Amino acid sequence: MESIYFLHRYAYTRNMQQYLSDNGHFLVVAKGEEVVSALDAFAREHNLQSAWVSGIGGSAKITIGFRDPERKEYLWRTYDGPLEIISLQGNLARVNNEPFWHLHGTFAGADYIAIGGHVKEVVVGLTCELFITPTPLRLTRHHDEDTGLKLLGQ
Repeated sequence: MESIYFLHRYAYTRNMQQYLSDNGHFLVVAKGEEVVSALDAFAREHNLQSAWVSGIGGSAKITIGFRDPERKEYLWRTYDGPLEIISLQGNLARVNNEPFWHLHGTFAGADYIAIGGHVKEVVVGLTCELFITPTPLRLTRHHDEDTGLKLLGQ
């Protein structure tokens, strides 16, 4: 059976276009804007408690990390210059009642070599197209002594 989803434009800002469908939200983040900040603003504006996000696009600058399990810290690396956003995936939960996006991404440059990791920052270079699927759960994150991470729970 074929599903038909209706798409309605419900908001526009100078920096981000937002569209509502029957099963989620499309966001188009504009060139020069930072994706994690845009997601935070969207979650606050719509009082989202938990959600899943996926996206594609092009970046001008990214900061990604690898979690060192022994040191219990992220090793961050920043890449300046144009990269394709091959995949951006993650979830939304709350920490101290504030939005907390846990994002991972895969990126590639003109050499076609992919890099990826935990996403700290993505500055849009061309466009970034995101789809957010809200969930009815109220997910939270709490500090775990063993890993040093804020782990997902309810």
